[in-house]
Amino acid sequence: MTQSGFSGRRALLGGITGAMAMLGRGAVHAQAFPARAVRVIVPFPPGGAADVLTRLVSEPLSRELGQTIVIDNRVGSGGRIGTEAAARAIPDGYTILMGSQATNSINPELYRDNSFDPARDLVPVGLLGGVGSVIYVRHSLDVRSLQELLERARQRPQALTYGSAGIGSGSHLTTALLEAMAPIQMTHVPYRGTPAATTDIIAGRIDVMSDPITTALPHVLAGAVRALAVSTPQRHPALPDLPTVAEAGVPGYEAVSYYGFFAPSAVPAEPLARLRSACAKIIADPVIRARLEEQGIVRLGLNPEEFAAYVAADRQRWGRVIRDANITAN
Repeated sequence: MTQSGFSGRRALLGGITGAMAMLGRGAVHAQAFPARAVRVIVPFPPGGAADVLTRLVSEPLSRELGQTIVIDNRVGSGGRIGTEAAARAIPDGYTILMGSQATNSINPELYRDNSFDPARDLVPVGLLGGVGSVIYVRHSLDVRSLQELLERARQRPQALTYGSAGIGSGSHLTTALLEAMAPIQMTHVPYRGTPAATTDIIAGRIDVMSDPITTALPHVLAGAVRALAVSTPQRHPALPDLPTVAEAGVPGYEAVSYYGFFAPSAVPAEPLARLRSACAKIIADPVIRARLEEQGIVRLGLNPEEFAAYVAADRQRWGRVIRDANITAN
């Protein structure tokens, strides 16, 4: 073979090698996560606590991941429709759930016809934190303290009405726990989500409500309702003069919900690690933490494995409340 032939072959081989290298780099790039928008399913209506918190962290999460965050409100069946949609999603990391005490602790104990189990079908990504509730009454009700409310309820069992986001919702169970521990009896009026219940108590159509601090604060600070106590172990910084339920006459009472991201349990290790890393960074950011605290979120400081254990213990606790109060949804 002539020298020119060898040169031509070397040039050809060099071109093929270069092309393969470029293809290899392209393949690696194509597999990098995330390569497109990430969808966050919120299984509750816009304006509720889960929706408010998701929108609060969506922009920093988008910056951290380098992709758009698409919020998908999948409403219905007390959060089960959206939760199941997340559990059944393609496990590629591009669909995650804004989960909560309602979706991952309460619903599995409340509904007997579940076709999925959050403990089996979802895996924790990141815990935003915990949030307590404010127990408040309609402004026109002549009650100025939790103790007065309890006395009124004892004098006239079932006369007072309390609203909730639905049967078995967090707002239902926190009040059911109060009824059991006080003990008192009121009449439950379930709604399809927190916003509808809030509208009616502000209008004076129901008497009492337990509302997550995240959504309760604007109404309390505006004077639209009268706050009586918070469900957390300590007083809330935004409402320093408001006692805890335990301080106000029901020793040992505590109700704190959690909010955090979950992914389908079969999601591969690389996307899961990327999602967890991004969540951990935004949760640790002082600016984001301050914004979450403004919404009533208290940092619980749990890694994903500890978060899973926390959810399991919380599920057991509310399962007992559901059984003791004989609460059924189907």
